Amino acid sequence: MLKPGSLPIRFLTKVCDLILLNLFFILTCATVIFSGTGLTALYTVTRKMVRENEYAPLKDFLRAARDNFISSVPATILLFLDGTLIAYLRYVLYADTLVIPPELFILLTIAAVLLTAVLGWLFPLLACFDNTFPRHLANAAKLAPARLPVTCLITLVNLLPLLLALLFPALVGQITALWLFIGMAAGAFVNSFYLSRIFDTKGD
Repeated sequence: MLKPGSLPIRFLTKVCDLILLNLFFILTCATVIFSGTGLTALYTVTRKMVRENEYAPLKDFLRAARDNFISSVPATILLFLDGTLIAYLRYVLYADTLVIPPELFILLTIAAVLLTAVLGWLFPLLACFDNTFPRHLANAAKLAPARLPVTCLITLVNLLPLLLALLFPALVGQITALWLFIGMAAGAFVNSFYLSRIFDTKGD
C-alpha cells in the first residue's frame, strides 16, 4: 500500500494539480483579454510546485490572476500579436498558392520565434517579481540572449504543440486534446525548473 508522502503519491498529486491548473488556464483564455493574466498566474503556481512550497491550485491561481491583471495587460497584447503572427505563418505555409515572398516568410518566422522567446521570459518575470512592465520587458529581452540554452529550451517547450502538429499532421486532434487536458500547465511546470534556478539567485 502506498504511503501518503511516497514518491508515486506525490507524482500523482502533481499530475492532478497540473490538470486542474490547465483547466483554470483554459477557462481564462476563453476571454482573450485574460489569457496573459492566466499565463502569469500559471507560472506563479508552477513555481511554487517546483520549489516544493505549500500551494492550493485554485486559490493561488485566482489570487495571482487578481494581483497581476493590470500588469499583465500589455504582455497579453504582445501574446495576442505573437499568436496572430504564428497563425498567419501557418496559413501561409499550407496555402495552395504563394501568399507572400519566401524571404518575407523567413523574416516573419524569425520575428515570431524571437517574440516567443522573449515572452517565454516575460510571463515568468511578471509572476515572480514586482516591477514596471517596461523593466520586465527590458529584462526579458536581456535574459533571452544572455541565457541562450535556457531560452532555446523554453521556446521549444512553448512551441512544442505547433511543432508536433507540423511534423504529425494526422495527429493534430490528439495533440490538441493533450494540450487542452494538461499540456499548457505541464509546459509551464517544466519551464519553471530552469527558471527557478535562475530567479532564485536573484531573490524573490
